[in-house]
Amino acid sequence: MRSSLLAGGCTRNLAAVVLFVAACLPTAVRAAEVDPFMGDWQGNGTAGDGTAFEFVAQVIAQGNSQYQVNILTAFDVRARPMHVMEGSLQGNKYTYTADGGQYRGECTLDGEVCKGWYKGDVDGRFEMRRVFRRSPTLGAKPPAGAIVLFDGTNFDKWISFGAVKGAVNLIEAVGNKQDAVAYLRAKIWSPQTQKATLLLGTDDGVKVWLNGKQVHANNAARGVAVDQDKVPVSLQQGVNELLLKVTNGGGDWGAIARFAGEGGPLRNLNEVSPKFASDQGSNEYLRQNNGFLTQWQVAGPYQEAGKGPDALFDVAFAPEKASDSDVKWKWISVHDPDGDKVKWPIVDGAMEVGRGNLVTKDKFKDFKLHIEFRTPFMPEARGQGRGNSGVYLQGRYEIQVLDSYGLEGRDNECGGIYQVGAPMVNMCLSPLQWQTYDITFQAPRFDASGNKTEDAVVTVVHNGVTIHDRRKLPGPTGGAMDGNVAEPGGIYLQDHGNPVRFRNIWLVETQ
Repeated sequence: MRSSLLAGGCTRNLAAVVLFVAACLPTAVRAAEVDPFMGDWQGNGTAGDGTAFEFVAQVIAQGNSQYQVNILTAFDVRARPMHVMEGSLQGNKYTYTADGGQYRGECTLDGEVCKGWYKGDVDGRFEMRRVFRRSPTLGAKPPAGAIVLFDGTNFDKWISFGAVKGAVNLIEAVGNKQDAVAYLRAKIWSPQTQKATLLLGTDDGVKVWLNGKQVHANNAARGVAVDQDKVPVSLQQGVNELLLKVTNGGGDWGAIARFAGEGGPLRNLNEVSPKFASDQGSNEYLRQNNGFLTQWQVAGPYQEAGKGPDALFDVAFAPEKASDSDVKWKWISVHDPDGDKVKWPIVDGAMEVGRGNLVTKDKFKDFKLHIEFRTPFMPEARGQGRGNSGVYLQGRYEIQVLDSYGLEGRDNECGGIYQVGAPMVNMCLSPLQWQTYDITFQAPRFDASGNKTEDAVVTVVHNGVTIHDRRKLPGPTGGAMDGNVAEPGGIYLQDHGNPVRFRNIWLVETQ
């Protein structure tokens, strides 16, 4: 531990390590307008013994006026923070403790300047000023011969894919809440009393009631998979009420369900909802969705302070009680007749993640790709639930997109290649700032007999700094569209339930 909160080992040439600094950058100013404290700062100070020092700081918004401040020697280096402050901003005063309570202090925010003091084994004062860093390739124009994939006006080069018919996106339905519970209710009409198997997939755990009786419970941490839980049930003649309780720890959140018999999905069931005029409902959407239920009422999210999904699993919220008259149910339909139609909005010349993944209509082998992205401001979210998306090369090799500002820079964080390699340095800027990936991709090579002779290779430049240098990719990463590595593939952008934005996407084929 340093002998003072800020002194010791700091660089004297901060300008040399700042990616780009400017006083008036529109996208950075917008971030400052949303949160006046979040972002990058550059400072200097004097310890009680008269020692002068310099530093840089990353201010990370954590919701409810709470902030973590990482004190560093320089931006854009892979090193642990010298000190970590934890505190709250009340009005214009940030009051904090640092290094587990070893220090305490206060910083008064006045526009682009924050002046403060600290006390511990050595006392001192400091001042820091906001800086805005900007990628040197932001706004780069496509060169001659480039294929423009998105220019901010239309989705002519893209199609939607991968949204499983009948899957309920609970983030879309009730919000992106971690450590939470949602309830799903469906009404199913059966022409007779009959045995069936309820096939379920949920993220995360699920508790199930049929006609008021609990029939299943699986307190699990997992992703949605079709038919992963199989529950024997008995349907009564007439209307049956199915109630699901689904927990969420973080990241994706969803469910999918259908009733099956020995020969596959039951064909004699109807869904009852306001979509259909008859009291007996209709099986129109069931037929078109391979038996998966599409008509649901949803309620939530429900939370309880200090409890994660494992504990919330056994907390009885209003929808599972005898009287749920106070529950605000809303109807949703997941029937989607236009499965390949893009369902992302264009906002301010950028595409914003909506429903379903996107992939280019064209497929490519070797190429250079330029893409700009912006993570959303989600201060209360954590980990994989905070600004999550991904850029898949050939639809198979993912370069992670995540709000990893101020984090360590792991293989599942921004710029990482999951289970292949972490970025050499965490170049992630704070939320709402536009960032760039400039990616050079070489497809795997094969001999005349179809045997692979070389792995795929990628170089990734994030905000002007190389974070992967000819990194070998032994095979497709998680979430890949397919494993046909000998074939060309498209550029695939992932829907992970967070409103990440992309713009200025162009590609130059190199073979």
